[in-house]
Amino acid sequence: MVNPAERATITSIIMTTVFGSIEIFVALAFGSVAFFAAGIDAIFDTLTSIAVLAGLRVSRKPADKNHPYGHLQAETLVSAFLAVALVIAAIRIEFLALDKFYSQTKAEASPVLFLVAVLAISIFGALALYKIRTGRRMRASSVIADGYHTLSDAVSSSAVLVGLVFVSLGYSWVDAAVALFISLIILRWGFVIGLDALNVLMGASPGAKVVSDLKEICLGAPGVKGCHKARARRVGSRILADVHILVDPKLSVEKSHQVASRVERRLKKKMPDLNSVVVHIEPITRRNNAKKRRSG
Repeated sequence: MVNPAERATITSIIMTTVFGSIEIFVALAFGSVAFFAAGIDAIFDTLTSIAVLAGLRVSRKPADKNHPYGHLQAETLVSAFLAVALVIAAIRIEFLALDKFYSQTKAEASPVLFLVAVLAISIFGALALYKIRTGRRMRASSVIADGYHTLSDAVSSSAVLVGLVFVSLGYSWVDAAVALFISLIILRWGFVIGLDALNVLMGASPGAKVVSDLKEICLGAPGVKGCHKARARRVGSRILADVHILVDPKLSVEKSHQVASRVERRLKKKMPDLNSVVVHIEPITRRNNAKKRRSG
């Protein structure tokens, strides 16, 4: 069964392929390197969406003997691939734009180009918002990243439209300048997405608020006298965490285990992004109670 995140990605593959091909076709027909840059950007969006789709399906695979924590990092690897693809596309477009700028080849501002640019802005803008909202609702980081890439397609098409206005006024060099601008947008997204993927692979924290929420939820569970050593890391679009809770030293092993199980259930219920959490049990003493007060 296709889930909403996959459906959004498949829709994106179809739309970006169609309009990217149209933009490249009109670019070759009317000699616009800016349209060619926008078309290449859209086609790269298709390729990255295909990778995102593959990542989503791999990440859903259950844990096995060789992958006891599941396959969630597939999304992160896809995001890293997406970042590299964007950087390569940006560099390629820069070379094309500079070549046209120095050769002073004139571009044609045809009504057909204006029509295609307006359609591309509308469609890519709507598609980007659809993917970003779906990615956030499904907590799929790769779909969100891909949505922002599609948003760059809409920005690229907007820049192309502005460039067409100047070209129609006789400023042909603006066509190459717009292509350079588009390449910088693509390059920026490549670095942003790549840095985020690198942080996830390096086990970066999902943020102070997540750790704070972990502690607060634990302290609200019956039987928990304190909480410390809470930590978390991102894995794909999900979170793995571990936390130490303090319990009455007079509790039996069975009762202590029940407290830990209750804490785990509360955490997973109140934190939807939490994929797995390990709850360590410690008997409360004067020493670790003092530590608890110092750590907040």
